[in-house]
Amino acid sequence: MGHKVKQSLMSSRIDFFYYAFRNVLLVSIPLLVVCAFILGFSTSHSSAEANNKSTVSSSSSDNISFTLSTSCTISGEVISAHTASLNGGQLVEDVGNTKMNAYCNDNNGYSIYAIGSSGDIDGNTDLISSISDSYNVKTGVYDSSTASSLTPSSWAMKLTAGIGTGSNPTVPTIENGYDSYKEVPDIYTLVAKRTSKTDMSLDTTLSGSYINTTYQIYASSIQPAGTYSGKVKYVMVHPNSNNNHLGFNEIYALHNKTPITTENGTYYTMQDMDATICNQVDVYDEVSQTQLIDKRDGKTYWVTKLKDGHCWMTENLDIDINSSISFNSNNTDLNVAYDSSTRQYTEYSDGYTESNGVIYWEPASSATTIDFTGTTVTGWQNSNTAPYTASKIDSIETGHASLGNYYNWNATIASNDSSSLKQDTLNDISKNPKNSICPKGWRLPTVSNQSETIPGSTNEFARLNYLYNENKINTDAGLTISPLLFIKSGRVNNNLFEYQNAQSFYWSNANNTSSYAYTFGFANNAVVLAGGQATKGTGRSLRCIAR
Repeated sequence: MGHKVKQSLMSSRIDFFYYAFRNVLLVSIPLLVVCAFILGFSTSHSSAEANNKSTVSSSSSDNISFTLSTSCTISGEVISAHTASLNGGQLVEDVGNTKMNAYCNDNNGYSIYAIGSSGDIDGNTDLISSISDSYNVKTGVYDSSTASSLTPSSWAMKLTAGIGTGSNPTVPTIENGYDSYKEVPDIYTLVAKRTSKTDMSLDTTLSGSYINTTYQIYASSIQPAGTYSGKVKYVMVHPNSNNNHLGFNEIYALHNKTPITTENGTYYTMQDMDATICNQVDVYDEVSQTQLIDKRDGKTYWVTKLKDGHCWMTENLDIDINSSISFNSNNTDLNVAYDSSTRQYTEYSDGYTESNGVIYWEPASSATTIDFTGTTVTGWQNSNTAPYTASKIDSIETGHASLGNYYNWNATIASNDSSSLKQDTLNDISKNPKNSICPKGWRLPTVSNQSETIPGSTNEFARLNYLYNENKINTDAGLTISPLLFIKSGRVNNNLFEYQNAQSFYWSNANNTSSYAYTFGFANNAVVLAGGQATKGTGRSLRCIAR
């Protein structure tokens, strides 16, 4: 099946891969064997004369049963090729038509999930340019009311459902707004489902249940001529799920993996993370990711084991600082309390107590989480003597694309005052702060001067760039897609929210001076591996690594 989009009279196909999920059981019909055992007469002649009767044993037989295998499949049938030739500034809708035929004899219904999979990397939603990655076309819905000649090129997908011609045809329900043009999802997302059938009627033919897929393509007037191709992958899960995204159990069932659950069947939390659990995540691709719950506030985070051997959060930390949350060493990455005799870590000189072996951090009274909309963060101060967080409450992004919270470096290292930390630790990570606002069992990423080519390098973001982005520093192509899914979340600086969708800024745990700490991040054409110094008071994103 193929689908291609092309501009300036250059045409080809956009190939779409349709992935069918099948759970096949053997049909077995035990042979019917009926055995009657007659236990013969065993009385003596004299007893027979005395009693004048005989005995016969009761009969026994095998039970009869058979199992009908569950068969659920999805297959793609190209009705019209997904190929278009566009001029600059042109919008084309209903590009191509693929019929996704669904068959499932599971009376509990099924769910169909979709994910962008360009370049054979699930989660990549770009149409890849034949010229350069710099010209890739991002997924997005064209808005005629705000469009201009410089509006970026975009593509989107739409699903429609139809009734089949089988003996019991059904019509699937289109989910999540995909009945009109919508962005191609970057994680497995529910796009259609058939609910349980109370009348026991089933889809008995491939045409009994189906959806159609078409695409919207917009070519900007400044988009260079070339071929732009991408892919969308579909999977079927049954029985039907009520979640918008593939859940914990479904991901593992899809890949025949065992869910990471406790003995009583509940999910493990972020605070339960250890080497054993990390190894159960056990792969380097996006579908091996799963969610763990932060027991401090009940929020869940996608995590995965990456090629560097570490389990990483693959979305931004989102915990607030407020009076309802107790930060202690049972739930937070607090390992070193203030030692008044050595004053070894002066950032712990305020707000730390210890009771019965448990370390407590009490954020300064000035600490706060600032909820903001738009680009003004009223009340934010670029401070290295008080912890601050900020939350953009008008953002609708969830999961891997969530902006999360923005933290100054004080909040990042769970400190009420980091100004007395003056030593540059880039060459000696043993001097880095030992505490952070990450969940217990997790820590902040480390940057250093160690070569990223060394397995286990302490220059940890550089190591990921080496493994996933071909060690390039002039493109972020491998960093924003699955399985890393870093995002350009921008920053908070002097009451302003800046650079969203343009740059990413992430804190490390390395100190630079009394006023600066080290960061890592990227823009479209530049990657900062280590050595990026930033004012400790600015608000930046956090990703945590399992210890």
